[in-house]
Amino acid sequence: MKPNKKPFALLISALAFLPLAACGKASSLSSSAFSSSGLEPDLDDTPFNGTAYYDHVNTRVGFDAGCDLNIDEELSGGTLNDDYWNALSGVWQNDEASYPHNGVQARNLFYVKDGDETYLGIKGRGMYSSSSDSKVDANGNILPEGGCLISKNHLAPGRYEIDMAAMPRYGGVSAMWTYLCDTGNENTSQNEIDIEIGGEAEKDTFSHEWCTSWTKKTNKQTVNVDTSSLCYLNDGRFHKYTFDWYTNYNGTGRGKVDWFIDGVCIASVSGGVVTDIDMPLWIGLWFPNWTNMAAFDEDFMLVKSIKYTAFDETQYYEESRAKAGYTQVDPSAAGIGSIDYSDVKNANRLSNGDMERSAIAKQDSSYMGWLKSDAGDGKGEFVNDSASGSKALQLTAASGAPMIFAQNIGSAYEGYKYRYSFAGKNVGSGAGALEIHYLSRLGLDVAPATMIAIDSIDAYKTYSGEVVLPEKAKTLEVRLVASSGSARFDDVSLVYEGHA
Repeated sequence: MKPNKKPFALLISALAFLPLAACGKASSLSSSAFSSSGLEPDLDDTPFNGTAYYDHVNTRVGFDAGCDLNIDEELSGGTLNDDYWNALSGVWQNDEASYPHNGVQARNLFYVKDGDETYLGIKGRGMYSSSSDSKVDANGNILPEGGCLISKNHLAPGRYEIDMAAMPRYGGVSAMWTYLCDTGNENTSQNEIDIEIGGEAEKDTFSHEWCTSWTKKTNKQTVNVDTSSLCYLNDGRFHKYTFDWYTNYNGTGRGKVDWFIDGVCIASVSGGVVTDIDMPLWIGLWFPNWTNMAAFDEDFMLVKSIKYTAFDETQYYEESRAKAGYTQVDPSAAGIGSIDYSDVKNANRLSNGDMERSAIAKQDSSYMGWLKSDAGDGKGEFVNDSASGSKALQLTAASGAPMIFAQNIGSAYEGYKYRYSFAGKNVGSGAGALEIHYLSRLGLDVAPATMIAIDSIDAYKTYSGEVVLPEKAKTLEVRLVASSGSARFDDVSLVYEGHA
């Protein structure tokens, strides 16, 4: 049913007579219960204000546990529930020539098996994607691509939660959001509540969460929250991200949205930027036109569970007949494949580490991730003498200057631990090394580099070890160096092992 909207002056006296909107039963708590509890979040605190505000939601509103719109998705049967979701394929925000992409496609949804547990994996294909079926445009750009779920039903005010490990690379955005444009024009209607993670290196977005509420393109509020006192958002761990959407917050008639990480309230907005229109829920990894280049091969966003619980009928809302577009199919008809968690956990953070691709990426003129130094007259070439596969990289120094191929891993924070490995050999009297540099976000060294010199001549030897990023580090750079003569490199890998 669709309740009539009430002017604010009449709202409080009319609350008891509102028609059923969130399909449930009213809270028996008084509107003063919350204000007297002293649990209003103090967002000036760091690290915020514990979990009391999250835990005591019942002092502000009742849940409708029996609402037939509720979602409790834990992939308990090893698959997504067709009653809740559609797999969505489509392209939007693809109007920036510098960052072309191919939207979200159902082929990037996977069931990730981790012992007895199953996660939803959403693969992000970067601009160095080595997948043979990645789309290439007329200019030769490999197009980044993600994946998306959308709820079958429009959902109303309530608590929205996702237990998620964000994709850890810049260029893609891991997100949970509600969205509906009920006029067909976002200038007049863009009903939306967002949790967005990742995207832009310049804004250090894995130490920040974007929390946004919209009613139209020109009426929004974004809170860019520094979460570093709680966690870095690409730390590889599952975190529970929540937003509570009210249209009648604690009996005041105000719209309000609260955002949480692991039960800690990190942001709130209220007033006219908070919609009162029901919307579908979207879960996805995508590549907006406002991000950095997706300078990686592929990586994953992982989802352990998704939950929506409706608030009671004191939270009025408007029903919309508008429907989301794009291609939508039941998960059971989407051809969702299965992969092992080890393939995600042990993903190589370096692109083209096997040196099998000598093509140049159109977006940045790199060798699929390896950027060549401009110093001197040195030479880099892919040769057929390899440790494995068919090719290796040979670097040759000249004119007294080293020859360097380098690759940056942004969003690498202090305490992050990585395992490196590579096969290398010096050619004749050449001298080569792998160097790991620890940089600030501005590209300045914050600690001495780790240098692994090649000591094998004319025969490949494997070198491996671990590094932990020092204080103030934000970027890790791997350099392959021939300081004199020639050296060859193959099977270069960098695997994230967690937070030390």
